[in-house]
Amino acid sequence: MVSARDEVLGVLETAAAAKTPGFAIFALPPHTRDVTLTVRSGPVRLFGWSFEKPGPGVIYNSLGLNGAQVQMALRYFEPKQWAAEMQHEDPDLVVINYGTNESVFPDYIERYYEKELRSLIERVRAAVPRASVLIMSPMDRGVRESGGAIVTPDILPRIVEIQGKVAMDTGCAFFNTFDAMGGSGTMAKWYAQQPRLVSADFMHPLPGGAAIVGRLLDAAICEGFDRFKKAHVQARANVPES
Repeated sequence: MVSARDEVLGVLETAAAAKTPGFAIFALPPHTRDVTLTVRSGPVRLFGWSFEKPGPGVIYNSLGLNGAQVQMALRYFEPKQWAAEMQHEDPDLVVINYGTNESVFPDYIERYYEKELRSLIERVRAAVPRASVLIMSPMDRGVRESGGAIVTPDILPRIVEIQGKVAMDTGCAFFNTFDAMGGSGTMAKWYAQQPRLVSADFMHPLPGGAAIVGRLLDAAICEGFDRFKKAHVQARANVPES
């Protein structure tokens, strides 16, 4: 049962002969600040809430998990359920942003990473074929050497190289976060700054660092969209009149 402002918005029966994803939409009363979900009986698994307003705008949903890797999406997400969730959202753009956690396994990167990244792209396109796909490379990552210096592991640029190649081969957009933020050694600089832009693991950005990466991605997407619009207008202008 879903309620808000002392009003029952609806009751959803979840009992079924087979386990399948289910979705329900409820209109919230004006000025709602709290929503209550009450389970009346039996076990119920809730995968998430989404609060959206009508009208134009951007809706952003994240499947970010601690320690997430391409392998997690391929091996631990139940394929049919995952596809159903994607299809329900019907996204215009899917961003695949993995690589940082894989970078601690250089042998895996050289032997398996490219093939598994291609498999994930295939799975996304099978689920939501009309969506555009953007591969977003990992940020820089720092490791401290025995002498105390913070350096970028050699495998990280290799991951970015593989992602760029796969994006080109599969027709995906590609955002090189690593280069955009400054390339090798960036996390060492960010850690030395005051206030710091990255945490002591030289991997997870602090709010200031996250804001920088967000602005870089936003600028790249807007710039690409502007180029698309100009090219579209030019193409229409060059079409001969019938």
